[in-house]
Amino acid sequence: MGSASNSKAGSGFSRTLLATAIACAACGGPPSISTGGHGAYEASLIPIGDGFAVAWYDDRDGNAEIYFRLLDADGRPAGPERRVTSDPEQSYEADIQAVGDRLAIAWYDKAADKTLHARLGVWTKNGQRAWSTTLSGGGVNARNPIVRASGSSLFVAWIEDAPSGPPHVWTAWWDDAGHQTMLPRALAPVGPTTWNLNGAIDGGGAPWVVFDATAGTKADEIFAARAVASPTVVRLTDDDGKPSKYPDIVFGGGRAGLTWFDERDGNREVYFWGGAPDDLGSGVERSATRVTRTPGESIGAYVSWNAGRFGLAWNDDSPGQHEIFFEPFDGGGRSLAPARQVTNSRTASLIPSIRPAKSGFALAWNETELSAEGHEAPRRSDIGFAEVP
Repeated sequence: MGSASNSKAGSGFSRTLLATAIACAACGGPPSISTGGHGAYEASLIPIGDGFAVAWYDDRDGNAEIYFRLLDADGRPAGPERRVTSDPEQSYEADIQAVGDRLAIAWYDKAADKTLHARLGVWTKNGQRAWSTTLSGGGVNARNPIVRASGSSLFVAWIEDAPSGPPHVWTAWWDDAGHQTMLPRALAPVGPTTWNLNGAIDGGGAPWVVFDATAGTKADEIFAARAVASPTVVRLTDDDGKPSKYPDIVFGGGRAGLTWFDERDGNREVYFWGGAPDDLGSGVERSATRVTRTPGESIGAYVSWNAGRFGLAWNDDSPGQHEIFFEPFDGGGRSLAPARQVTNSRTASLIPSIRPAKSGFALAWNETELSAEGHEAPRRSDIGFAEVP
């Protein structure tokens, strides 16, 4: 299939570009953010003050725990690594936000009996816990929480099993002092292969959650839910029987940006849509740009907004192993420059988190040494960081 109607010549990501990409921001750049020497995964990045904070989960002590670290304006460590969980459960998938001069982190715990509990907490920048809470009710599994800040308020969404029927996305609001200001409620059904959520607050203050689900569809498709008093849920991709996975969304400058990876052409390729928030509805796939055209898989796509443009980051294994790539787009979803390769390292660069930085963007990701068994048996993983103009 050809690219979508709003793509420009040069925005398709090709094997030739892979060979000529601007590379090696990771080589000779800032030192590794994590220093445990074992496994650091699932980086989540946020600007705070004049610098950044990065959260991740780390198994250096024999148990998966949540850590964060402050960085300066150039992405260099500005303090020690701070471990914020220390309990028998395995703690995974940290999602970090700045709320004033403190840090809100959502994550989930896996107990020895394999039950899952979604959590939320707030910490000072020096690692002192202000408060923490369990998001989910008793007796059900809950996982994959996200947190988004709106002033001093915290919007949280997570996936929770139902006593019967499919799991659902649940949402709630807290204030930064730890008081629940809106009771949890079910937002939308998801499927058994829904493994993550993403979300953003739009220009009017309304929270959105995006996810993939097999929900009345032949395969996983992309859904968006506007989590207001009378919520709306819309399917964004066509029910074509080919998986559409792992969406991310951002709002900025009166525009909306959406990305995901899709198998509709027989390979995992990254797609991007940018436009007016009012146009974020059914049929988005037909007006989106197919960003990648490589023989390998292109996955892990995330999007941010800064200085009047979208920044899109993803990882692709066509260079021989996974590396991080970046491409800028205007507010209408048109490419502004060819994709550039951000990393060129001896290890696999995976799952970038992208945020505004100065007049460009900052990225954090996990730099993973894989064994012969691949993703299921990593030897070591560290957190990397780079900025792109």
